[in-house]
Amino acid sequence: MIQGLWHSVSKTEIIRSKLPKIWASNEDIVHSKYSMISLGTETLVMNKKVPESIQDYMKVPYMKGDFNLPIAYGYALSGILNNGDKVHVMHPHQDKCIVKSEALFKDCIDLSLKKIPLISSMETVLNAIWDSDIDNKKKIVVFGFGNIGALLATTIKYYFNFEVMVFEHNTWKREKAKQMGFSLFEEDNTKGFDIAFNTTTSEDILQFCINNANEEGQIIELSWYGKQNVRLNIGENFHKNRIQIKSSQVSQIPKHKRTAFDFHKRKTLAASILKHNIYDDLITNIIPFKEIPDFFNAIRRKDKLPDGLIYLIKY
Repeated sequence: MIQGLWHSVSKTEIIRSKLPKIWASNEDIVHSKYSMISLGTETLVMNKKVPESIQDYMKVPYMKGDFNLPIAYGYALSGILNNGDKVHVMHPHQDKCIVKSEALFKDCIDLSLKKIPLISSMETVLNAIWDSDIDNKKKIVVFGFGNIGALLATTIKYYFNFEVMVFEHNTWKREKAKQMGFSLFEEDNTKGFDIAFNTTTSEDILQFCINNANEEGQIIELSWYGKQNVRLNIGENFHKNRIQIKSSQVSQIPKHKRTAFDFHKRKTLAASILKHNIYDDLITNIIPFKEIPDFFNAIRRKDKLPDGLIYLIKY
């Protein structure tokens, strides 16, 4: 049997179905070990906040159902093949997966099964950094210290060796950032910044970035707002300081990097970066698969989630 996570209009639940007895010669069965919750995106999907105009674009490999619900949606998982190989695969949350062999990424044997699901988010981080004019002479701030923000700030500091500050309202995350060696950027800081990476999905924070960026400052927008409308004042600092706002999204490689990187090479680099022990500190919450419906149904009720940075499902 296969157990998969499904979102319907009223609830999230684990649904069992039959595992096919025979699969094609170009397919493998993956026994899932961990998958990563992409909290912002999956919350939008669960609440039917994906705009109709981009629903085809937002489909993920092996997704079942559709964005009008019910849907089986998820991002990345680690697993073991029958021969014992560790693999990364893009797939919804499911305890066993039958996938085409070409969908498997195997250049991750040096990573723990817990860190392998982070590869896809690290690709998002790499795109954001490539989308910026980052260098060690510029003042850099990462806004939001959640899943992507923490990965991004950690990579800028510990892989690229650039100084970076963190802006975060949540008390627990602020303390976690300080424990990991980051300085905090406060709202009353009047010195501004040259590059802001916004991961917060907050129009107020995006406006703050516009209002406080230095001359020709860059704002790299990683947030996905779904159907949420954003109202911004761009009549003041935006024009006066020639501010640049740039979208960064993982589904394409920036044009200026395409001669050096294809998707496999980007994924290989992401896996290599994650070998650093510092990334283990970002995995703060590991939730048994059987408890995941309760986790998502708590989001539906708008209950306060347990503090954390990266949430993994354990199978």
